[in-house]
Amino acid sequence: MTASRDVVIHVSDAPADVARAIGSASTLHRFHPDAQIRIIVNGPAITGITRDAEELRLPEFATVEACEVGMRAHTIAMDALQPGVLTTPSAIAALSDAQWAGAAYIRV
Repeated sequence: MTASRDVVIHVSDAPADVARAIGSASTLHRFHPDAQIRIIVNGPAITGITRDAEELRLPEFATVEACEVGMRAHTIAMDALQPGVLTTPSAIAALSDAQWAGAAYIRV
């Protein structure tokens, strides 16, 4: 039996860092195609996943998740997110839950 390889990539600084995180996830996926990859976005970076931002090429092998707390802080409505972006109630809770469950943590 093989242990699951879960990875959370945390993006919180700059909107442009979301695209960089997607690129990093692509590299990781190439080396570890069975890894479960979540890109969790909060803080100022959250504006990088809205429809007003540069269009992202969301990967099929990973999820991109917006923090709902951060969305409220930046007054971003659900329908303002780019298609395919999911949400999580709280980035800090999602990140800590994933790490407690054994996921690798990467900050971009």
